[in-house]
Amino acid sequence: MGRTTEGKPVKLALRILGWVLCITLVVGATGLGALALGLLASLSGTGPLWLRSLGALTGPLADLLGASHWSGVVQALALIGLTSLLMGLAAYVKPRG
Repeated sequence: MGRTTEGKPVKLALRILGWVLCITLVVGATGLGALALGLLASLSGTGPLWLRSLGALTGPLADLLGASHWSGVVQALALIGLTSLLMGLAAYVKPRG
């Protein structure tokens, strides 16, 4: 009996969707990691100006999420945790060959 091609377009579409989701999660995790690093640099005050400026962006984000009453260290730790979670999800949804 020969090979069948049934389901190949569906598998290809799911594989493409998996890669799109994986790349989206990696980009989101990279952004959150940069915000966490910037927040930690702005807390210590010894980082470069561009990094401290990046940390200043976490203020409006914390206001939007209702976390502005948290201390800066707790906000940075929360961002680090979310970064780790997104990277873990990206590794989980990455299509296997």
